[in-house]
Amino acid sequence: MFKYFQQRAETISPKITWGHWFALFNIGLGLIIASRYAFNADWPNTLFGKLYFFISLFGHFSFIIFAVYVLLLFPLSFIIKNQRAFRAVSVVVATIGMSILLIDTEVFKTLYLHLSPLVWKLFISPKGFDFFSHWQFIIPIFAILLFEIASAYWVWHKLRRFGRQKWGKFVAVFFITCFMATHLFYAWADIMLYRPITAQKANYPLSYPMTAKTFFEKHGLANRSILEQQVKQRGHSDAFYLDYPKHALEMKEPQQKVNFVIINISNLTNQVISAEKMPNLFEISQKSLNFTQHYTAGDTKIASTVNLFYGLTGQYVDSILNEHKASPLITTLQHHQYKLGAFSANGFKEPIYHQALFNDKNVFNKQNLYPTDSNYQAIQKWQQWFVNNHSTPFFSYLDLNLAQSTQSLDKQIAQIWQTLEQQELLQNTLVIITSDINKTNRTNNSFEKLRTHIPMMIYWQEKSQYYQQLSSNLDIMPTLLNEFLGVKNPISDYAQGINLMKDNDRKWLLSANHHWRVAIMPTNEQFQLRPSKGSFRYFDAQGKKQNVEPPLNLFLQLILDSNQFIEKQH
Repeated sequence: MFKYFQQRAETISPKITWGHWFALFNIGLGLIIASRYAFNADWPNTLFGKLYFFISLFGHFSFIIFAVYVLLLFPLSFIIKNQRAFRAVSVVVATIGMSILLIDTEVFKTLYLHLSPLVWKLFISPKGFDFFSHWQFIIPIFAILLFEIASAYWVWHKLRRFGRQKWGKFVAVFFITCFMATHLFYAWADIMLYRPITAQKANYPLSYPMTAKTFFEKHGLANRSILEQQVKQRGHSDAFYLDYPKHALEMKEPQQKVNFVIINISNLTNQVISAEKMPNLFEISQKSLNFTQHYTAGDTKIASTVNLFYGLTGQYVDSILNEHKASPLITTLQHHQYKLGAFSANGFKEPIYHQALFNDKNVFNKQNLYPTDSNYQAIQKWQQWFVNNHSTPFFSYLDLNLAQSTQSLDKQIAQIWQTLEQQELLQNTLVIITSDINKTNRTNNSFEKLRTHIPMMIYWQEKSQYYQQLSSNLDIMPTLLNEFLGVKNPISDYAQGINLMKDNDRKWLLSANHHWRVAIMPTNEQFQLRPSKGSFRYFDAQGKKQNVEPPLNLFLQLILDSNQFIEKQH
């Protein structure tokens, strides 16, 4: 019996030793392939961020590859008695693993995602990405197979020489140190909201870096409520970096400088705009362009504001907050020397106003802002401001709230209208009246029609029409810049919307938040995709969740359109 176990040990021991060195060779190959992420992910803008990128590269992939060896190949060394068969199986497993890694780098380059069952379906579907039409990838996959065969053969025949090497232990210590440092540095960055590191969270597949908020809080090193407030004000620190606008805006002097008044009324619904409930607003709507299938492209008030001033979905809120990004609409108005004024009935409480849109670093300053506590005060301030600024081209934004009083607000809107009429400015003033999120009880669909379907009317020289095609708050900024402010860039340089004054063949609307990407169909159906988890949901025209097959071609376009302004290396 002892002799049997001794023979078994003598048979298994070389396979185990070979497996360790074969795994090390694959770690080297994996690092070479994974270095493609450095060219496709956003490159950190600090020295510490760059150092973390390489530490996490070595630590993450060495751990993943060695884990595959320990969980799969190591047990097989006991099961498969024939050493040649064992090596052949190892070569096949390693080739498959490295090929999947190579494919993942290509997926990441194109979609800024990693492989998941849904993404894999998208990849192999002829209606989807059609990856396998790119025959040039067959060559590197074949090269991987040759490498695995050659390294397996060479390591086996040099096994005694490798057994005498001492440097293998130091390499192992290096990789272990990198792995531990990856998680410790990320835990520190997460608690400190250090974005050059936290923004790298999604760079690698199967990456779940450690966080330690509970640990830090328990030991008095952090306050969770303060951290949550900081995230609310500054946005999630793992938000991607922006490539926005894609090119500097080029503009010509408009033939005629139009005045702009944008009135955002929170909680305003189409049902309220009637001759009985809001007669003055209803009368305005009868001589305006009415957009009957209009949606906000997010599920929060702050997202709707980003739609309006940036032409971007709610997916971009965190990045804009983090980078204090200026609005192309505001900078264009400043370029044309417009008088600017913003008036709020809720004191500009949303962080988007003071963190980005009206930040001191941008074009607005305290003299342009008029925070108040009510609709009445906001409109009073607007009238006072208007007296001093109406003689030159002006842009004014009023953020009001229907919840305060429907009838009094209707009368106050009439005052705005009368003020413009008295100064004979309506012929040269474009007035936009819209809303943001409607207050309803949230269901499992935060993008439901009751919340996101909002009124939108554009008064322009009494042109009256009902626009029944899909439209979105994403379209307001590009319409103003392209149609009235002389911006020559293609809209795709600075917005995800369209020019509403021109014909379009739009088939669905884009919407999003921090997690979900949404396609809203003309029938009110919704397809929702959560790319990071590879999951999707479908809601029918009545808002009920149903089980259907994912429309892969739609999802591909949804992902590409959503990621339009994510900064990546090229």
